[in-house]
Amino acid sequence: MKTRSILFYIFLILMVMVDVFIIVEGGINGTNSASQSAGITQWLVSIIEKINPSSRFVTDPEWAHMVIRKLVGHFGLFGVSGILTVVTLSMLDNAYINRKIEIMISALAIGLSVAFISEAMQFVTPGRYMSIIDVLIDYSGFVLFGGITYLIFFLVNRKKEERE
Repeated sequence: MKTRSILFYIFLILMVMVDVFIIVEGGINGTNSASQSAGITQWLVSIIEKINPSSRFVTDPEWAHMVIRKLVGHFGLFGVSGILTVVTLSMLDNAYINRKIEIMISALAIGLSVAFISEAMQFVTPGRYMSIIDVLIDYSGFVLFGGITYLIFFLVNRKKEERE
């Protein structure tokens, strides 16, 4: 039980760190944010270029930057948040309470809150703007990856219950 408690706190800290990172990134001005994502884009495009030199990622740098920014910076980062949130709350479910619906609703509320707060930060940040589309992209990544994680936990726990 001690190991489980330690793991719970480790995942809780990781979850909070990722969510704080997401919110802080929402407050970075437009120039710095574009510069950060441009570096990631160049790195990914250089890999794609070796695989398929005629890819649109290589031939249309602005399109590549937008797609990678949305997939990595929004969808992917929120996917990590969804995984960590579901793992953390699932550990809480097993250790302290047994209310799967409340856990699922809490996870969904956390994901939507972080998505909205990170976009709201952009509303007051120079060179940035708040976008409901970005909230939906963020939340989609959270729900997809969190949902897959939740399904895995559900199936593993179901198998354990069948063996007992």
